[in-house]
Amino acid sequence: MSKNPPLIIVTVSNPAAFSGKGSVIVLEYTDVAAAAIVARKIARETGRSVTVRSLEAGEIDMIPAATIH
Repeated sequence: MSKNPPLIIVTVSNPAAFSGKGSVIVLEYTDVAAAAIVARKIARETGRSVTVRSLEAGEIDMIPAATIH
């Protein structure tokens, strides 16, 4: 019996998400390195904070919102 790899959750947050003008995006990965690459790219391109968590909600990494000039 093969065991499935644990899920890694990438959450993109927007401070205005609950004012009706923003959004919340959740992606699921099984590879921590791939999740971290995507999280950094999303933070850089959107200016949003991105959190990478284990399925048990333990924080693996938090990428702060990038400053957009």
